[in-house]
Amino acid sequence: MSSETLLQRLRELLPTIRARSAEIEQQRRLPKEIVDALRATNLFALEIPRALGGQEAEPADIFRAIELISTADGSTGWCAMIAAANSGAAGFASEAGAREVFSDPSAPCAGVFAPAGAARRVEGGVRISGRWPFASGIGHCDWVWLGCVVMQDEKPRMTATGPEIIHAFVPVKDVEVHDTWFVSGLCGTGSNDVSVKDVFVPERRIFDIMDPSTHRKEPLYRLPPLGAFVSHVAAVSLGLARGALDLLVELAQQKVPALSSAVLADRSMAQIELARAEATLASARAFFYETVHDLWATVREGKQPAPRQVALNRLACANAAEAGASVTRRANVVAGGSSIFASSQLQRHARDAEAVLHHFTVAPHVWEDVGRVLLGRQPLAPMF
Repeated sequence: MSSETLLQRLRELLPTIRARSAEIEQQRRLPKEIVDALRATNLFALEIPRALGGQEAEPADIFRAIELISTADGSTGWCAMIAAANSGAAGFASEAGAREVFSDPSAPCAGVFAPAGAARRVEGGVRISGRWPFASGIGHCDWVWLGCVVMQDEKPRMTATGPEIIHAFVPVKDVEVHDTWFVSGLCGTGSNDVSVKDVFVPERRIFDIMDPSTHRKEPLYRLPPLGAFVSHVAAVSLGLARGALDLLVELAQQKVPALSSAVLADRSMAQIELARAEATLASARAFFYETVHDLWATVREGKQPAPRQVALNRLACANAAEAGASVTRRANVVAGGSSIFASSQLQRHARDAEAVLHHFTVAPHVWEDVGRVLLGRQPLAPMF
């Protein structure tokens, strides 16, 4: 499927997603009809290898799709982003494991990167236990992959680079979902806690994100894993900001502010703020896609990205998240008092964009690590 065909299918869904945005927030999860409609576009197959029936799309096409959905609703955009990114684990898993988990490439997959669980090696695989927060979209997925520290004699098993960490695919039917998702933003993502107790996972369903030698050879699976994921997160912020500005422009044609005889669109304040916001968003977006294309060109040539390339991509993602939140917040304020009502999509976009900033991949420490790399130092984060 061409990227334009996918984008056109997604554009056709936007009015429905917008119309159900308040319902999505109130229900704290995506309606089945929305998930099924997204599945029908093949969005969730974008990062599954073609050899396994997936799309194996180029990164920029993936991020443009996430951006587009996020213009309509942040929670839907986030769930679409998470499912697409998590399906990329098909490129890190064994052939047998990937074929089992992604037998239907159109199905969404949940995942938690953080190694919040413990794994014990046993014959044929591992037994895992633990509790993981932030399992976005768990309510509409059949599979989830979970991060674990491998334990030996009640202590983490150490390797040359630190504790041994694995990720394991588990059927959602084997996990307990805890109803914890009561939050200020991205309310409809259903990012509840999950837990398992002494669940057996066969070797074929275990993979190592940190070890590139175990990943597939196609370029999409040669990108820096954490950097590739952060780009997904940034795309949600860019989409939210675009959606907020479009909503402001629409509102400004009709709204007459208090103590004014002119519509908002004819007020100099609104004109200046909109122009500045457009410049901020366009600049952040251009920097973001510049670094995405740069990394992609490098891995397509069979080369390993240089530390500076990776750092600039991380910088562009952090900048996109902050710019997206700033633009969305400003559009919400310029819209005036009407935007603080629960019925306003602008206030929802602003809260969703603010929530993205709390994700560890775009948190303030990223700026320090980027600066360290640009100055020839090693980042403090164990994975960058």
